[in-house]
Amino acid sequence: MSEKGLEERLQQLLSQRGQELVRGLVDEIAVVHRELAVLRRELAALEEYRSMRDRWLSLESTAKTIRLPGFVAIEAHQPLKAADGFYAPELTEEGVVFRWTGPSPQFSFNVYIDRSQGADLRLETLSCIDPELQRKVSLFVDGESVALDVSASGDGFIATAELPKSAEAGATTLTFALPAALPPHGGDDSRQLGTAFRRLLLGARSETGMHTALIAAIAAAEPARAA
Repeated sequence: MSEKGLEERLQQLLSQRGQELVRGLVDEIAVVHRELAVLRRELAALEEYRSMRDRWLSLESTAKTIRLPGFVAIEAHQPLKAADGFYAPELTEEGVVFRWTGPSPQFSFNVYIDRSQGADLRLETLSCIDPELQRKVSLFVDGESVALDVSASGDGFIATAELPKSAEAGATTLTFALPAALPPHGGDDSRQLGTAFRRLLLGARSETGMHTALIAAIAAAEPARAA
């Protein structure tokens, strides 16, 4: 209520007598209580906003000091979600663990990797249902298309890419898109299959080039084929 409106209301009360005055005072007290309740809610909302703002500022400050990993290896025996495009782990005749991707043509990873100077990526697969078709795979990094170099490896492929620089401290989302997921030839397996995933390697780049752990992992790799 404005100052002028308050003065007018007081003049009205002063002009009243008896029960009329009592009723007017009761009405005024009720109005004051309602306005106080509204004010309390507004103050509580303001306090909650300040508290949330302080928490977000604290998280932002912490995120700036987080040091992301320089090397990441994701292998088929590790927990991978069906929602991300993976079936249960299987073994080749040589005992190598792999997972078929599917039923969607896309499969994805959320990884924490230092990309302050960019990063190198290497995806290794053991087999495809239709190698000629499914080697035409695409890569999207945080929703943006990134060039992928794909070379045949048995019935599968090895794909490499250079991830762009990023100062963000959060996860990097990697999405691989095959042209199609297909049923296997013959047999009773009705699944829609993409490629037989073996492992994904990521290494942060530096002024001297590729991460040493990534170089060592590639050098130590042994060829394997899906059953």
